[in-house]
Amino acid sequence: MPRYIDRTPVDPAGTVEIAGLPVPLPYGLVPRDFFRTVEDVHDLLHDLNSLLHERQYERLEELLDPAGFSGLISRTVANRLARASRGLVVNQHHNGYPDLLVKGQYPGDAVQRGEGGLENKASRYPKGWQSHGPRSGWFAVVQVHLDERVDVAAHDLDPTAVQAVLVAKLALEDWSWQPAREGRIRSGTASVRSSGTAKLRAGAVWVAPEYRPAHNRLTAEAKLGVLRDELPGLVAVQLRESGAATVDQLTASIGPSRGITEAALRPRIQAALRKLRLENKVRLDTDGQFAVVE
Repeated sequence: MPRYIDRTPVDPAGTVEIAGLPVPLPYGLVPRDFFRTVEDVHDLLHDLNSLLHERQYERLEELLDPAGFSGLISRTVANRLARASRGLVVNQHHNGYPDLLVKGQYPGDAVQRGEGGLENKASRYPKGWQSHGPRSGWFAVVQVHLDERVDVAAHDLDPTAVQAVLVAKLALEDWSWQPAREGRIRSGTASVRSSGTAKLRAGAVWVAPEYRPAHNRLTAEAKLGVLRDELPGLVAVQLRESGAATVDQLTASIGPSRGITEAALRPRIQAALRKLRLENKVRLDTDGQFAVVE
């Protein structure tokens, strides 16, 4: 039998404790609901690909285009979470936003663009998630791994599996917006900024244990992305409050409050100091300490 038919086990050890979340989940949902959702996704892929192989079709991942495959996963997630939450129902409007509505908020539980609820995104990418427009509200990103190698036999491909489920409430400023180019058919695209990625990574409700190191690395990268634009101002404030400080002292004072390791933060501190010196806002004294230029 092809390897891609295998059902990937879902490790309950990947479920995050409620106390470990930065903010409570909405609508009565708990992390275990998302663990059960991952089980449903893996069951669906196993059952469908088993039937397709029996009938001599290609695997589902080849029969559907990327948008169609992601849509199937998103719909499966929406159906499972609607059963888990007393307050949510699946949006009955075709391509309506969000995927899950507050029960009874709209006639027939259908709306083209509603408020509240929970939007689902299934993606094979670890960041750069997109939408048709910047939107504030609760989002759940289901990150999946598809084996798309072309140098191995199709029967030897690994089964598609969920790597992580990330949940957070995003604000409009957590999105960037790229308008459609003149003459192009495609509409504009909104992409999640580093601030939104950091929120989603911090709100992980289930992470496959073998994927945890990569998840932690991506979390740190997102935090650094958020910090990048703020860092020169933070350094200047720290120097003004302390009078003078070395790179190591600045790193030790700023890093812990942001949950960033000193090794990752130090080169960013140095870059911020170079920028401030070029702007003649900071000087380097002979003792290796930096100070604000008054």
